Amino acid sequence: MHALRQTVLVVEDESIVAEIYRLVLQRGGYDVVLAVDGIDGLHKASTSAPDFIFLDIRMPGMDGIEVLRALAGRPETRHVPVVMLSNFDDPALIRESLALGAKEYLIKAGMNPAELPSIVARWVGGS
Repeated sequence: MHALRQTVLVVEDESIVAEIYRLVLQRGGYDVVLAVDGIDGLHKASTSAPDFIFLDIRMPGMDGIEVLRALAGRPETRHVPVVMLSNFDDPALIRESLALGAKEYLIKAGMNPAELPSIVARWVGGS
């Protein structure tokens, strides 16, 4: 029996993108929980005890900045590393994300989904 697998929460409203991330992360040895929007993401962050969170910025209802602020304010989630994944290369959003505690702010178009497991490993150690 292996050591406990680490859980990655992916908060992403585009289902095709979320599915690609899920497959890549599972192949990388992680358990994956998907959330379809910010409110779902906050709920799942509290119920699934993730080791790591990938968080989209632009989502209906509650955006990634609001989710990040809420995660940072909760004792059960404030220690979980969060990396923002966005198509918006906006310096103000990047600054705000990092100020709220995000570890990195990555532009989706500039990265290969195959890099996701190594990004998780960089912040939580290997699975």
